[in-house]
Amino acid sequence: MAPQDHHNTKKEMNIMMSCNSDYALPLSVCLTSVFENLQNKPIKINAYILSGDLSEESKEKIGSLANIYNQNIFFINVDPSYFSSAPTLRWTKETYYRLLINELMPKNLDRILYLDCDIVANKPIDDFYEIDLGEFYLGALYEKDNVGPRKRLGLNANGPYFQTGVILLDVKKCNLILNYENAEKVIQSLGDKLLVVDQDVINVLFDGKIKPIDKKYNNTEITNFMGRNYNRLFNSIDRKEIEETYIFHYACGKPWNNLFPGSCEDIWYKYLKLSPYKDLYTEKFNSIKYKLLRTGLVKFLFFKYVNFTPMINNMFHKVLPQGTYAKLKNYYRRHIK
Repeated sequence: MAPQDHHNTKKEMNIMMSCNSDYALPLSVCLTSVFENLQNKPIKINAYILSGDLSEESKEKIGSLANIYNQNIFFINVDPSYFSSAPTLRWTKETYYRLLINELMPKNLDRILYLDCDIVANKPIDDFYEIDLGEFYLGALYEKDNVGPRKRLGLNANGPYFQTGVILLDVKKCNLILNYENAEKVIQSLGDKLLVVDQDVINVLFDGKIKPIDKKYNNTEITNFMGRNYNRLFNSIDRKEIEETYIFHYACGKPWNNLFPGSCEDIWYKYLKLSPYKDLYTEKFNSIKYKLLRTGLVKFLFFKYVNFTPMINNMFHKVLPQGTYAKLKNYYRRHIK
C-alpha cells in the first residue's frame, strides 16, 4: 500500500520503522505487539515501513497484520543512493533511514514514533505517544554513559547522550533541522569519530533539543542481563521491573538468533506466536534445543562468547580474502547465530 497524507488526530498514531530483508521477522513481531496491545482502544495506527530490499513475500506477510488488526501499513521503497557512502560499521544502511523523515514521510504529520525492529511493546503505548514534548523537538532515552560519547562527538561533556531505538518526534520542529543534506554533513564531519552511526548523527543535530523519556518506554537493561554473573546462571530477573516496562528493547542480543545471552525472550516469543511468522515458534524456538539454550548456565557461557565475537570477527576480516570472509560471515549468520 502506498503512503498517503493523513490528518493526525488524538486517536491516530503514526509509527515509522526501517529494515532490510533480514529483519522482516522481528519487524513483524514488533508491529504485532503494538497492534495487539492497542486493539481494544479507538486508535488508528499508520505504520510506515522504510526499506530498499523487502521481498514481496515479506511485504505480504507483514501487510497481513493490517487486515488482522484493522490498521494501516505503508511500505516506502528507499532509493539506494541515500547514504550510499556512509559507514555502517556493525549495522546496516537501513539504520540511517530514520533520518529521512523530511524526504520520505507524508508532509502533514504532526508526530511520529520511531521504533527499532528489535523491540516489543508489552502494554498499550498510546499514553507515551501523546506525552507533552514541550519546547523539545523529540524524546529519547538518556544513556547513563554520556561523557565519552559526547567528547567523541565534540559536544559539551556535561550534556546528555541519547539512545535512539525509540524516538518520539515532533515532525514540524524536527523538519527544521533533520534532512538528508544536514545528516550527510554531520557524517562527513565526524569521519572516524562516527561509531554509533545514525544515533551519533541525531545526538549532534539535536543537542539540547531532546527530552529524556522514562526507561520503561525503552528498556535495554532488563533484556541484557546487566546484573552479576550469578544472575545469569540462575536466570534471575527483576519481575517488578518487567511488570513496569512498556517497551522491551533487545539491543544487546536478539531472541530470534541461536545465541541469545539475554533475558525476557518469553515476552518476545509471546508476540512471535501471534505474528505471521508464528509457525517458527513450533518449528524452532519450542524445540528441546532452544529450551536448553534458554537455561541460565548456557546463557552465561554464550554471554562470554558474545563478548569475544567482535575480536574474532576483526581477526578474520584482516587475515582472510574479502570474498572468503563474506561467505564465512554469511554462513555464521544463517546457521550459527
